[in-house]
Formats: sequence, C-alpha cells, structure tokens
Amino acid sequence: MKNIGKIIHYTKYRVFVAESRRAISLNTPVYDDRKRKIGIVTDVIGPINKPYLVIKPLVDKPEKYVGKDIYVLRVK
Repeated sequence: MKNIGKIIHYTKYRVFVAESRRAISLNTPVYDDRKRKIGIVTDVIGPINKPYLVIKPLVDKPEKYVGKDIYVLRVK
C-alpha cells in the first residue's frame, strides 16, 4: 500500500475532500491504514502540483475518518 494523502473534510454533500501528494485516477479505491476500503475517488480538483481528491465514502460514520491518512494498493 502507498500513502497518498490525508482526508481533510467531510462535506455536507456527503463526500470526503482529501489532500493528495499526486493526482489519482478516477474510480480508484482508497483504503485506511488497516487495508479496509473506505471510498472511491470521484473527482480530482485543484492545481496539478497539489491536487485534492473528492472521495465517495463507503463506510459507516464517515466523519470519524477526517484527519486520517489514505492509501491506494498501487499507483499507476
């Protein structure tokens, strides 16, 4: 697993916004530090050198993931 960033916000639209170290392909699953799938990347926003990911959560109580690191299984 590769650490790609950190969840910084859970919006009123029920999506995560995460700071990312790199742009990630759409529909890429993201995981927590225990290898549990927590969401799917639905959009990449912001500048190329500091992108933000919009992630659709797949977990109960998504607000508890704010501030947590996120991972991908492999980076393409």
